[in-house]
Amino acid sequence: MKARILVVSLLFLFSVSIFADPFEDLLKSDWDKSQTLLIKNSVFQKLGQRAGSKEVLKITKNVIPWAILEGVTPEKTAELIVNLDFAVKEGLTFEEAEDAIPVVSKREISKEDFSYIGLYFKETKKAGIREEVRNRFVEAAMEKKWDGFSVLAGGRALIAGKLVDFPENRLASKILNQFPAKGRSIPFAKTETTFKAVLDSKLDGASTILLSNLKKLHEGEKVTSSQKFASARAVETSLEEVGGIVIGDRPRIEPLPDPPLVPNLPEPGEPTEPEKPAKETWETLSAPILQKVAKEWVGTPYKWANAAKTGTDCSGFTFRVLTDGRIGVPERMVSRASSAQTKMGTGVSHNEMRSGDLIFFSASPNQSKVTHVGMVLNGEEFAHASSTRGVVIDKIRMKWWLDRFVLSRRVFKKVVN
Repeated sequence: MKARILVVSLLFLFSVSIFADPFEDLLKSDWDKSQTLLIKNSVFQKLGQRAGSKEVLKITKNVIPWAILEGVTPEKTAELIVNLDFAVKEGLTFEEAEDAIPVVSKREISKEDFSYIGLYFKETKKAGIREEVRNRFVEAAMEKKWDGFSVLAGGRALIAGKLVDFPENRLASKILNQFPAKGRSIPFAKTETTFKAVLDSKLDGASTILLSNLKKLHEGEKVTSSQKFASARAVETSLEEVGGIVIGDRPRIEPLPDPPLVPNLPEPGEPTEPEKPAKETWETLSAPILQKVAKEWVGTPYKWANAAKTGTDCSGFTFRVLTDGRIGVPERMVSRASSAQTKMGTGVSHNEMRSGDLIFFSASPNQSKVTHVGMVLNGEEFAHASSTRGVVIDKIRMKWWLDRFVLSRRVFKKVVN
């Protein structure tokens, strides 16, 4: 009798939490029935009745574009929903936490580590660490099997280095070579010692705040409480001060011997290698040559925070095409970061796009936040690095891309066929 009551109760909870909520309406246009059921069941198993709450449903709605853009499985989609729900409960906003999605979407990661990585992105962005460096740093850290706490600690060391003018690109390499990989599970003293060592003990007052707050977060690992990251807000004033620093205003320390994390990305104020002679006529684009260059990349696998024929992400692909010798845009004019590429050239409308224009999209609920970029080949097609298919050519007017279009920028003054 008790067993029968238990079964009936479970069936009732299952029907209320899963089938009586808007999950199906949210998911049905993007996944088939079996996939939708798999996502719903997985979220329910991990969150129980909370799966039908307004908060989780909102997160689900916001995750869908990311899941499609990243090409993740239904199982991974459910995991993202659960991880983002945890991050929001810990004190991050969805928009802050979503920056962790590209680097973790193909990896197995705990919800705690996901939240630490979301906090890493929030802080390094606010402190003005260059996007190319912060993206490549976290990707390299994940390749080394770092946990989220070590990623956050490394990010704070980068920020502390900016306060005393350490070249951030080279400092990133030093941190990756010396920091402990599993900061959550070892005594904090080890992380603290390494933090000071990579900075040669040159810590600014704000750096001390970053380090002491990191210790509080580490101590918080020993207790179970919501809003664990709320204490991280204590460092936000310091981060804003760091973000306002312009490197070069003060005497620089001796350059670090470590190689740069991102090759050919000069530090502000440092001597750079002589740039290759620019193609004198680069502002006039040959459409056939652009198509030839772009198509040579088709099939290149996707690799986040990289820009090579062995693997590239979306902005790495557009960077390489634009700076290809046959196209000739000077490297100093092109960033590897999609957010910086939105500032190139002049704006054009969707209907005015032509060969050589950059086209930008967003998977974020904040539709002004660019999360993807492609290269327009002609009035009908664009090439881009897809996270599931590698570099491919798609139709500009596909509904999904139309719905996610943010802006386009014109780099070339003239196009010839």
